[in-house]
Order: sequence, then C-alpha cells, then structure tokens
Amino acid sequence: MREPIAIRAHLVLCLQGFRGEGYSPSFVAAMASLHRTLAEDPDQRVRLLDQPGTICRACTHLHLGGCTLGGPDHEPHMKAQDNDVLQRLGLAPGAVYPWSLVRSRIAAAIEAPDLPEICTTCPWLSLGYCAEGLERLRAAGCAAPGGETDQEPSAQPTAHG
Repeated sequence: MREPIAIRAHLVLCLQGFRGEGYSPSFVAAMASLHRTLAEDPDQRVRLLDQPGTICRACTHLHLGGCTLGGPDHEPHMKAQDNDVLQRLGLAPGAVYPWSLVRSRIAAAIEAPDLPEICTTCPWLSLGYCAEGLERLRAAGCAAPGGETDQEPSAQPTAHG
C-alpha cells in the first residue's frame, strides 16, 4: 500500500472543481497529478493537514511562514479555513483517511452555497468551478446514508488549485 498523501484540508474542496488552472504551471501540474492519482485510486490514503501539505511545495505563494496568497500574514487565515473544512467533515487534522471516505464526507456535509463562507478569500470562487464539482459529486451519489460509500463519481479534471 502506498504512503498517505499529505494534503492541506481545504484543497479537498479545490479538487472537486479542478480544471487545470492555478497559481503557476508547476502548481497546476502537481494538482493535476494529485487529482489523477486520487481519481484512479479511491482507496489512496490521505493525511489531512491544517498546514501546508505536499502539493503546497509547488505553489509560488508558499514561504517560510506558510501561505502568502493574501499577503505575508495569510497563513493563520488558511489554517482557520483548513480547520473549518475538517470540522464540517468531522475529521481530525493529521489523521489518515481513504480518499473515498473523504469524498463521501464532502458530499454529505458541504453544499455549493457553503463555499462563500468557507472559501472567503479564494480568487477562483466566483468562477463557480468548485460549486459545480460539489454538485456533480452529490449528484453522482457519493453520499450514502451515514455519509460513507466506496462509490467514486466521474473523475474528470475540473477546479482551480
């Protein structure tokens, strides 16, 4: 079994709408690779973090203090966003879960109208990619009663990164 992939928690929402657009070519390539890996193997384990993860290394906004997307003091905001996502999903920071469980929790707990409250500073929010991705996930029946399922919806690369 492969090692868990360390993912910043809010990126599990970004992955729902990923379309190959993003901060830089290196980040887009890293996000596309992650998206493909998770789509091909829903049993892949992920470690959800409230701090920069593996993919963040490819982001031009990652500096010593963390994420600087919204300026040099942006990391606390990103950490709060990660913890908001983890809380909504009922998952713990640093814990390891199969991707299929994370997807089912997303489908059961987060709807498109929740995104503006969660993703307050996201530059791609207004494009609607993640909202569309969440709706596809929910329509595909990923959320079974109790929020757990092994079903994987269509894995077309689709939101920002």
